[in-house]
This record gives sequence, structure tokens and C-alpha cells, in this order.
Amino acid sequence: MTDARGLDHTFTAVLQGDMGPNKWTCAILTGSQQILGTGGPVKVVATIDGETFESSMLPHKGDHMLALKKSVQDAIGKHAGDTVTVHLTGRAG
Repeated sequence: MTDARGLDHTFTAVLQGDMGPNKWTCAILTGSQQILGTGGPVKVVATIDGETFESSMLPHKGDHMLALKKSVQDAIGKHAGDTVTVHLTGRAG
């Protein structure tokens, strides 16, 4: 699932709802281009409240957003407006 290619970063964010064309719920990582080393999409492995999943960090207004599927939101019991701590544990791929 993961290969830890140079990514180990933790951040806290308030989940934002209705993001992007599919109305995702996302955590925004500010300063992400420096952390991720790119302004483009990055596939990652992340852990939130003990729930580990793969997703993509997608470019968003100079930063990146991490989309959370409804199944992940339900598993952690958090939705738009809630604060989460995200640990990016590696790059997926």
C-alpha cells in the first residue's frame, strides 16, 4: 500500500465540505508545495484517528486538499466542520 518515499508530515485542519467538482469533504494542507515538492497532484497514504487510507493531494488555490471518502468520514466519526489531525505516512504508488 505504501512506500515511504520521503513523506512523513502531520497537520491539523478543519474539514471543508463541498470542495471540487464532486463536492468532496477535504482537509487543506497549507504550504503544501514546499512539503510535497510539487504543485501537482500527489497520491499519498494518510492516517486520521487510526484510520489509514490512500487518497490524492489535489492542487487547490496554491495549496493542496486531501479528499476524504464518506467511508473514511464515517469510520472516524468526523465530517465537514470537524477538526482532524492528518498524518501523511508516505506516497502511494
